[in-house]
Amino acid sequence: MSLNIIKLVVGCSNLEEFSDIQEIDRTEFEGRQVNIVRTRYRPKRADEILENDGSIYRVIKGLICCRQKIIGFDSIEDIDGIKRCLFYVDTEIIKTEIQPRKAFQGWRYFEEKDAPKDIGLYIKGEEEMHPIEAELRELGLL
Repeated sequence: MSLNIIKLVVGCSNLEEFSDIQEIDRTEFEGRQVNIVRTRYRPKRADEILENDGSIYRVIKGLICCRQKIIGFDSIEDIDGIKRCLFYVDTEIIKTEIQPRKAFQGWRYFEEKDAPKDIGLYIKGEEEMHPIEAELRELGLL
């Protein structure tokens, strides 16, 4: 069973905006293109996440809607001398079933048993789930 991370996306109102930001914010890690998620603390269970192909699930506007596979971790020190953790994640965005999630700070561990099912690879420009559909799923009617 894989161990995952869940984290809010701030400043995006939908998956398309998130994808646009991910496209311009890429770097290289171990010879491959990745995106970076910057956080204050490194997970104590980082090795477990990597060993079990963990992902980072993203919450946009109160809904879990996608995930990206975590490729690696690194620590840096910013210009103020504060240590930060970088999560290197796959550039592929995998859409998941919509699942409501209340706001929280930072990131949290996210067990596989709690994670929504994958729908498939996000393809830029494809139609996103209508807000009414998301509401119906939240109410358990779909």
